[in-house]
Amino acid sequence: MGRAAFGTLVLILVSILWGSSFVFIKLSVENISGFSYTFYRSLIALAALTPLVLAKLVKSSLDARSIRWGAVTGVTYMLGLLLQGIGTAYTTPSISAFITGLNTVHVHIYTGLIERRYSKLLLLSLALSILGLYLVTKPVGGFGFGELMVFLGSIAWAAEIILISRYSTRGVKRLEFLYGVLLPAITLAPYVLFIEKEVNLTIETLAYLTYLALICTLAATALQVIGQRYVSEATAAVIYLLEPVFATLFSATIYGEKIEALGALGGTLIVLASAIAVLDEVRREKTSNMKRS
Repeated sequence: MGRAAFGTLVLILVSILWGSSFVFIKLSVENISGFSYTFYRSLIALAALTPLVLAKLVKSSLDARSIRWGAVTGVTYMLGLLLQGIGTAYTTPSISAFITGLNTVHVHIYTGLIERRYSKLLLLSLALSILGLYLVTKPVGGFGFGELMVFLGSIAWAAEIILISRYSTRGVKRLEFLYGVLLPAITLAPYVLFIEKEVNLTIETLAYLTYLALICTLAATALQVIGQRYVSEATAAVIYLLEPVFATLFSATIYGEKIEALGALGGTLIVLASAIAVLDEVRREKTSNMKRS
């Protein structure tokens, strides 16, 4: 299996994990604020990682550089979570999913204008994926405060994808990097604990946050670092648009939501867009290997 194919499979798994998150995000922010949601989700993940980090510290094998890189990335991660959480409380999950998916456009603009490496196949995959995303999510409504917050969050998510692509190829240590990613969210503690004070953190909400922290944050981000080591940020961004497709499938399985014909067509277009982006990635990988040999 080639590097690009392996990276693709890993990132598809990431999309599956993220696809399971939207319902739990909506359920969480119905009971607590976006600030509390971001803080407690990150705090739970940090609590799970702290014993492992302390063990490496005792053995003097802790990589401080990876923690710093993670913290830089963590600022974008925190903003993405926070803005998405705040916005989702004021809009529908479908609109939130669609606007969040626009991070793909931001990443492609970065790749084309800043990195100066873009292709017609990538442009085709972008067009198909955005059309497919629209058909899957069927966003209906105006553009208000909630939509603005989610849109700003999509910019933060795009920055996170770009930074992970950059650091994943520099020999980053995954444990330390993950820990660093979560650290910026601790800065929300004073606001959550001393200004909000009254937090409706029920057992159900805690269960939602624990799933989001352990599965959709720790597991998904660790896999994201692995996958983006072998796949460019532009291709990764298209693959991540499989997230709302899997979200729809989860909703259909768990809640019995019917998948309409347009939704099925949209999902097919996103799968096709992902395949086109991956084929372009494989083509560039083969060209690069031929030049080295």
